[in-house]
Amino acid sequence: MELTKCKLGELITQRREKNDGSDLPICGVSKDGLIPPKQKDADTSIYNVFYRDDFIFNPARMELNSIAINDMYDRAICSSLYEVFYVHRTDLLLPHYLELIIRQKWFTRYCKFLGQGSAREYCRFGNISEIEIEFPPIEEQQKIVEYNTAIENRIALKQKINDNLAA
Repeated sequence: MELTKCKLGELITQRREKNDGSDLPICGVSKDGLIPPKQKDADTSIYNVFYRDDFIFNPARMELNSIAINDMYDRAICSSLYEVFYVHRTDLLLPHYLELIIRQKWFTRYCKFLGQGSAREYCRFGNISEIEIEFPPIEEQQKIVEYNTAIENRIALKQKINDNLAA
């Protein structure tokens, strides 16, 4: 199996769409994925819009892997402090395969290394774009994503069974 190697910036594009006043779901981001917002009465007119399979991240918390793929909403919004990007070369890289790469510890450490700033280090879209990754052909990526999803589903089912036994 031959791997392709390139910088993420060749595969992803930053989304810079602002909320047009639409009443959309509001999300925050943590290392565990999308979360409800902490501030519910904020002015959402400056919030960023994101779509299904977009990645949302907190540039000030990348050392904690505060990045998530949106697999919940067709369209939603997040704080303007977050940055949003999407895979524009889906012929080469599946968004959910990129999610598997992003969840690896080396990616988190590399984002921490790339962070810039004095009081708080920020790892922005431009930094992430410089990260070089290797990935297999689309068919292999799909198999890996499906296999990983099956494992996650089994773990969730076993956890649910354990929780029921403990109750």
